[in-house]
Formats: sequence, C-alpha cells, structure tokens
Amino acid sequence: MKFRLTPLLGLLLSVLLVSSACAERPNAARIISDQTFAFLRVANTPDFIAKMEQTAIGKAANDPQMQPFVSGIWQTLKQSAANAEERSGITLEELLSIPQGELAAGVVAMQEGQPGVVIFCDLGEDTRVIERVVSLLETVAGNDGALIERSEFKGAEITLIRGNNGPLAISIHENVLLLSNRIEVLEDTLEHWSGDREDSLASDDRFSTIVSSSRGTKDEPAQLIWYVNPIDGLRAITKNQPGGSYVMGFLPVLGLDGVKAIGGSYIAATEDFDTIGHLHVMLERPRTGVIEMIALKNASTEPEGWVPEDVTNYMTSNWDVEKSYGALENLYDSIFGDGKLAEDIDRRINQRTGIDFKTEIIDNLEGKFTLVQWYEPPARINSQATFVAAKIKDRAMMQKTLDRIVESLPRLNDVVEKRNFGDATFYQANVADAPIPEDVPEDRRRRMETRRALRPEPCFGLIGDYLFFADRPGIVEHVTMTFGGDSPRLAEDLSFKLVLNKLQEHAGERKVAMVSFARPEESLRMVYELVQAESTKDFIGQRAEQNDFFKNLQGNLDANPLPDFNVISQYLAPSGAIMVDDETGLHWIGFSLKRDTE
Repeated sequence: MKFRLTPLLGLLLSVLLVSSACAERPNAARIISDQTFAFLRVANTPDFIAKMEQTAIGKAANDPQMQPFVSGIWQTLKQSAANAEERSGITLEELLSIPQGELAAGVVAMQEGQPGVVIFCDLGEDTRVIERVVSLLETVAGNDGALIERSEFKGAEITLIRGNNGPLAISIHENVLLLSNRIEVLEDTLEHWSGDREDSLASDDRFSTIVSSSRGTKDEPAQLIWYVNPIDGLRAITKNQPGGSYVMGFLPVLGLDGVKAIGGSYIAATEDFDTIGHLHVMLERPRTGVIEMIALKNASTEPEGWVPEDVTNYMTSNWDVEKSYGALENLYDSIFGDGKLAEDIDRRINQRTGIDFKTEIIDNLEGKFTLVQWYEPPARINSQATFVAAKIKDRAMMQKTLDRIVESLPRLNDVVEKRNFGDATFYQANVADAPIPEDVPEDRRRRMETRRALRPEPCFGLIGDYLFFADRPGIVEHVTMTFGGDSPRLAEDLSFKLVLNKLQEHAGERKVAMVSFARPEESLRMVYELVQAESTKDFIGQRAEQNDFFKNLQGNLDANPLPDFNVISQYLAPSGAIMVDDETGLHWIGFSLKRDTE
C-alpha cells in the first residue's frame, strides 16, 4: 500500500464533494454558546491534511526514499488494530476517513451538573461509515446493559445511550455528526443551527480578540484554533465540589482572576513560512498578584558569546528583577503578613547559609535569562543537555556567595566537587555508585546500568558574567570552549541571522519580551541516531518476545530501515519565536522557515 503521511491524504478529492449544506453551515463557534470555556476547531480536515503534506515534515514523509520506512510504521499500526478491525468490520482507514470538513469540540459550563462536551464532525456526502460505527456502538452498549432512547428535536433524530460510564447523545444532522455527554447541549446546538444566536462564542470579545490576533503574516486564516477561558472553566469544574468556593475566592488574592483567556492557532504552508503558531494570553489591566510578577523588558537579540552554534534550542528574555521581586514580596506579605517574606528568607536561607539573599543574589541579577539546549553525543535517551544562565553584575561577589552556600550546607558539600574548566568555575554533583554484584542476572544488570547512565549530573557555577545551572558537565565544557573561541558561536551563524531578521520584522515597534531560535534538524538527528542505536534495537528486541506490537515493529523496522539522514534533513529549516507584551496581554508567535528542495 502506498502511504502518504496518513490515509486521509489519498482522499483529498472529497473536499470538492462536500455538500452545499455543509459548506453553507455557520462554523461551530457561531453555533455554540458563549458559556463555552474550552474550544478546539479544525476549519477543514482534508484541507488541513493537504497543508500538512506541504510542510517540511509532510514532504520528508512523502520522499520516495522514506516511503518504505513510513509504510513499515503504518503496517505496525495496522497489525495492532487487526483484531479490532476483524471484530467490528470497520477498518482503520475507514475511521480516519470520517472527518470531511469542519472538526470541532467545545466544553460548555452548565447551570447544574457537570460541564457539557459537544463535538462537531462534518461527514461529507457519504455517512455510511459513521452510521455503521453508531450502530456498532449501540449494539455494544445494549449488550452491556445500557438504556437506548430515541427522540426528535428540530427535525433531527437523537439517540441517547445511558450506559455505565454516563450518557452519550448522538445525532447525524445535515451530514454532521454531533456528540455530547449532555442532551441539553446537543439540543441547544440544534436550536441555534442557523448560527444567528447573539450569545455565541464567536461574539465573545475574548474569543474574537484571540482569533483576530492569531492569523498569518499576510492575513492567512488559521487552519486550527484553540481557546480556553481558565477562570470560567475552573468555576464550572469546582462548582458543587468541596472547597470549590474557597478556590475561587482565593484566585483574586493571587491575581489569577486577571487571566481573561488563553488561545492560539496553527497555520501550515503559508506563502513565506513552513508553519506559523500563535499563543495569546489575554490579561486584565492593571495586573496584580502573580500576573504583576511578569515584568518583562525589551530582550536583547544578540546571543551571548558562550552560546554554541550547534545548539538545538536557544531562548533569552529580559526581566525587571526589582519589579518582579517587589510584586512577589507584596503578594506574599498580603497573604502571610507584613514583612513576612523578608523574615522567612532570613530564617530559612540567610541564617543557614550566612549570606544576604536579597543583596547578594537578587540585587546582583541584571535581568537577562537564557536557556540553551544541546544534544551531547553519542545518541541516547537522555542526550539532550540543558544550560540555564542569568546575567549578573558582580562575578566576584557571586563566587563568594556560592562558596559560602556550599561550605555552610554539609550535605551539599559532601556530594559536590569544585571544578575549573577554561573560564568556568563550577560545582559538579558526584554521586558514588555502589559496585554491581557479580551474581546479578544480566537483564537486571542492564537495567541498573541504564538507570545510572540516565541519571543527571547537576552543575552550577559561573562563566563570564553569568550564573548558570546545567544538568551535566558535558554542556558546561562545550559552552566554555565556545566562550574561549574554540568552537563556532551562534551569533555568527547565517541561519540565525536570517531568523532574527524575520523576528524583528514581526515585532515592528512592539516591545519584545522574549526571543528564541531552534534547529529542528539537530533535534531530529538525535532521534534518528537513537532509532538506529544498538541500545534501541535491544530494547525493542527484549519486548518483542512478549508483545505483539514490538514484535511487529521489530520486523517492519528490520525490513524497512531508515534512509540516510540527509534525506530527511534537506527538508528542515530553522525556526524562531518572539513574545510581545501589549495592551491586551502577552502574545507569542513562532514560525519555521521554508526550505527550497526543488
């Protein structure tokens, strides 16, 4: 069987066959109530699949040299589903072919009882597969003792299955499958099927703000959107629950009631970009409590001199440390009493370590924070190493502070070793391992060795004018060699400069709170090498003896090995993201570049 990413890709022609009734129906956001506190919508499933095929991942999966491997994975899934297909008479391909237009789901707050979930799925002109699925569901539920009731509402037939796991209302109306755990929600959906309701989700200012700010760079509509109203959702979930009123009453104290809505979108295969993603956090003004602690400043777009060129992920942001700490102090003191934060820090930190936490650490932070991730060879499950750094004002002061902390805490002092490597001075955790007894069974020995190999080796210290924490010494050494000029730097990389220019175009005059950069090909390289590693083959082989899925996977991978890495990597291009702080809240936009493979 020729496989192109998913079986739905072979059914793209059905987009042209969707009935006019489906095409003219208002989208789900105009039908459901503004009491919906969670919502997800794919505008047109076949179109979305087609767009995904045009992305780098889609092109890589459809590459002739990748087809045997992808087909092998698909065959593994088919073999795993074979028993279910035989019992039901419905194939996996048929199930995946069901969505033929809009696919949406919403969670609605109710006056009484649990929230209602409603699912919309456009079926196109052919509803035979879903009718077989519904018939099978009724049969299985009936055999399990469920009550099945039928009714009619607004010209639509509704089947209500009252089973052990709660009710399920089903209706196929105008070639659209509707599912809900509350028949009231399904009837409300049918009541407003024309989309002319004044209290629809689409008319909600919070929802419309997120949708309008989550379009493509050339105003391309999003193929996928999502939306959450966290406060209304929490209120609906905790209603009539023990302690629910206490939880809701405590939110204003923390300032979390200022989170009005969260949402975003995904846009694939635009004119200029491979993919674009949006995330918008809508906030009340003025910000209070926890939200006030998010005191972001303009972020420098220039990578530090110690950031290696071959990083997989890089992210930096600038904070007003004094303002953030002040907001934390105000919040803490408002809950526990005036001056309580300073008192607790003095008792729990200062007196135990002999330092002045506020003066020596907080006041010594300049406000720039950076995260770097890098894959340390050889490939293994825990190859990804992380390095987090904060820029400081006075390195000598910070070094004295770290030394005093280590010396004053015997337990810490016993397990760390002070090291110097180039410009870096740091403490590395060393946990001694007891010898593995010789009479331990071989399979247990391997498990013990694997657990020890996966265990992190935390490090903390200073490099240049940065205080850092890392999860292993390898990345510290790599960063230090870069800082010393022995390895290429990210700041000199042409792909980073290209992404940075695109980011600056997106930002315009807005305040940039965060900048990030990623190399998906480096992340994929680790996965690629891991799949081919002997340790992975041993892992699959051990489980294949007792598990049919792994047995099938092993056979298909042996018969259809991965091609050379450059077959995949040629399609992948760097990506970047920014976060801006504006009058409505925080807005994140990320994109991946297009790579010309023609």
